[in-house]
Amino acid sequence: MRLSALRTRAALGLRPLTAPVMVLVPIGVALGPYGTGVLSTSALSYLDVVISVALATLGVFVGIALGTQTGRVKRLVAAATVEGVVAALAVAGATFFLLRAWNVPLLISPALAAVALGVAAAASAAPFTSAASDNRARQVAARVADLDDVLPIVAGGVLLSLVVSGSEAVWRDMAITIAAGLAAGVSGWLLFEHSEPAERGVFVLGTLALLGGLAGYLGVSPLLAGLAAGFVWARTPGHTDRIAADDLQKVQHPLVVLLVLTAGAVLEPTLAGVWLFAPYVLFRIAGKLLGGWAASRIAPGIAPSDLGAYLIPPGVLGIAFVLNLRQVSGEAAAPLVFAVTCGAVASELASLLVTPAPEERR
Repeated sequence: MRLSALRTRAALGLRPLTAPVMVLVPIGVALGPYGTGVLSTSALSYLDVVISVALATLGVFVGIALGTQTGRVKRLVAAATVEGVVAALAVAGATFFLLRAWNVPLLISPALAAVALGVAAAASAAPFTSAASDNRARQVAARVADLDDVLPIVAGGVLLSLVVSGSEAVWRDMAITIAAGLAAGVSGWLLFEHSEPAERGVFVLGTLALLGGLAGYLGVSPLLAGLAAGFVWARTPGHTDRIAADDLQKVQHPLVVLLVLTAGAVLEPTLAGVWLFAPYVLFRIAGKLLGGWAASRIAPGIAPSDLGAYLIPPGVLGIAFVLNLRQVSGEAAAPLVFAVTCGAVASELASLLVTPAPEERR
């Protein structure tokens, strides 16, 4: 009954994962260089392109989620934004204070490290819902969790630009990222809508491969580029969003599993990562509970005690962001990858204790 709490999706349209993060990460560690070595350091370097495509795919699903919301969208977006901001500020503020107090050695500035952890903490996995059996509180929580992925994707794009190019190039990099996503979205719309069913899968995967590869080459965020493309597909006439989602669902699980296994394989138990792990988990849970309480004042028809508890499972978006950060900053991001990935495992375990199971909420 409690294991049903782990049936979550990363964004609207994604099916629940067969195995949760708490299972896949240890498998990745066992396969990685610090385990059996099946995924060696050289093999992991070859996976960078695939990881960029997986990141772009996650961004597409979040963009489709944003573009297809109906009903009280403004209130839901406002609730998701408030919840994400509160969680991010709780983690970033506490982490920055502790880094300054502990004087933990890092290869990046304490401010950037704190903001990166805050961005990773903001995202939540959407609870798996069944319209026939689940209560309204769970359904509203799922929609809030779908939309609270938007803020960390945008903020993550800004942070990546700061790391790669510096503050003077942020607007340029953001414009390039969004333009690439919009161009891919428009070209995909023209291709998908007028192609034969047998050809659509090739066009969808080709567009995502181009988008992820371009973002990786330019050192910008594949998640943000994918979000822009997915939003275009959801808003253009026709059924482009449904076509893309149907085709991408065929490769969804392999890509997400590969993403999480890679996160486990690249884990390095550094002293800084171990120091950051406990505060990240503690203040993320506290931030989600507090943010859920604040968002419940805006979201329609949900109790404050429910929303924060439902949003504790982190999903894969935070892991995806720190992997993307590792692609552009190398070993400097190793403590952040350790804290966020291990924190995702700990948060999933914590969610078993506080998240109401669907059978208990009927």
